[in-house]
Amino acid sequence: MADGMTMMAGKAGGPHAAGTSPRAPFAGEPGVLVVDKPGGVSSAVITARVKSVLALRKIGHTGTLDPFATGVLVLCLNEATRVADQFINLGKAYLASLRFGEETDTLDRTGTVVRTSGLVFSREDLVEAIDSFRGPCLQKVPRFSAVKVGGQRLYKLSRKGIEVEQPEREVCIHSIELRSFDWPEAVIAVSCSKGTYIRQLAADIGRKLGSGAHLSALRRVGVGPFDVESALSMDELWAQSPGSGFVPTAMARERVLRAIVPLNDALSHLPSTVVVEEQVLVMLRHGHLDPVWERSKAGGFSEYSGAVRIVTEAGRLAALWWPNAEGSGSRRLRVFPF
Repeated sequence: MADGMTMMAGKAGGPHAAGTSPRAPFAGEPGVLVVDKPGGVSSAVITARVKSVLALRKIGHTGTLDPFATGVLVLCLNEATRVADQFINLGKAYLASLRFGEETDTLDRTGTVVRTSGLVFSREDLVEAIDSFRGPCLQKVPRFSAVKVGGQRLYKLSRKGIEVEQPEREVCIHSIELRSFDWPEAVIAVSCSKGTYIRQLAADIGRKLGSGAHLSALRRVGVGPFDVESALSMDELWAQSPGSGFVPTAMARERVLRAIVPLNDALSHLPSTVVVEEQVLVMLRHGHLDPVWERSKAGGFSEYSGAVRIVTEAGRLAALWWPNAEGSGSRRLRVFPF
């Protein structure tokens, strides 16, 4: 799965069906919506549907799932798109189904079979092969991916039959275990770093065993602190209306509103400090940090290089602060309405 921020912006709400009234734009606090993407639809389509339901100004997702895949898709709403970079680097967790004996050109079930094998192996052989992928490693980027090589998308070059050297990236498989095995299908649970391609992992496991394999199903069950059990199901958010395609319902809007995670809660994986001094809050509202306050707090984060949440007594996110940013061009403060 490729990581990155996909943004949709523009006129709030977009077009609406004939005979319906435009929906009031979303007026709530910025936040994050965690949805359970169904199969057969792209991440971009799901993102556009939520944008329409809430009549959002901006929305973005923080890591694409292929159309056939299901599971956790993290959406940033309006001002929350400004913190998307704090989610992109989070680890991912998957349940992946592998089909052995067949390799495809795309490394998953959507591709064309390019090689078959009748080689059968034992469960013990499979467990040994799977275990060998645990830990940091260099992983090839699949030929059918959006990564650019020489300024062109790799999948476009592959579709044209142009052979180029596949780039490699360093990834880490934090944990991997076999959940079930009934030849030729196996299900594995994988926890990994950002940027890990599960279909490449499936193909690599198949090649290590000598039979070949491709990814037959994929479900993302977690992104950092967000899990699929608490994600909003998308199945009932869109009611199909004859003659007008998909139309968002009032019930759908209410369900989405109830599921939004406030920005401060969504960023709970980041360290925080609470501001109680009115002078500091006044300066923050004008985009500045009180230098005395900053010096008094910076020592507590001397070993930390990332963003720190600055939170009000009421529990609202006031800003993200980089206490150890270096250089005049480095980002130090990002303020939010509070």
